Amino acid sequence: MTKPIVAFFLLAYASTWALLPLIRFSLVFALLGLFGPAAAALVVVGVTRGRPGVRQLLRSLTIWRVGIGPWAVAIGLPIALSALAALIGAVGSGPVQLSLAPIAPVSVVLFVLVVGEELGWRGFAQPELERAWGMVGAAFVVGILWGFWHLPLFFMEGTPQRDVPLGAFLLFTTAFSVVAARLGHRTGGSVLLATIFHGTFNMVTVLATGLSAETRWWLVAGGWAVVAAGAARPRRATTPARER
Repeated sequence: MTKPIVAFFLLAYASTWALLPLIRFSLVFALLGLFGPAAAALVVVGVTRGRPGVRQLLRSLTIWRVGIGPWAVAIGLPIALSALAALIGAVGSGPVQLSLAPIAPVSVVLFVLVVGEELGWRGFAQPELERAWGMVGAAFVVGILWGFWHLPLFFMEGTPQRDVPLGAFLLFTTAFSVVAARLGHRTGGSVLLATIFHGTFNMVTVLATGLSAETRWWLVAGGWAVVAAGAARPRRATTPARER
């Protein structure tokens, strides 16, 4: 890895993890922590490429004219895979009721603020790593390091990750990153679509009665892994990662 990308990941981890102990005092610190990757990307790009680089990075937030297909994937795929995981988990367990998990106000806030993650992961790290690792290799690195960025949350009471198996979570973040990378190629590097994609997954969850969080997460991760295998296949014509 080059020095800028190493600096980015170090800053992303440090700026977020430094805020996590303060969550006990206010949820605001958790929300601020979401912007660790974005802050890291802006600092690294600002130092290495100056204002033109920062402007180009921020312009990725405004790319929305990408056709109906990518929009359908960004919104529909997370919902479909969540529902499929619930259905598969319910097989053999008798009568089952499927329902959407309640959407709390904080879920809506997270849907919007997840842009603080995506500007870093998909806006900077993915295209930067693609120069040397290619789309799939870069997505694997981003996915694994994105997953471990959440690590402290697995040991904190009341966090969404508290009851999630770490292995399933890392499988999910890696698989999701591969699919998100393919979506990025289809959209010319739209961080806006990546944010919608990530936010939809976070906010819309289909639950099945009697299905444990552990079982559901392994099923969800497995579903994303299958889709990622298809997304990783070479395409004859793809939109290359944008130059910075």
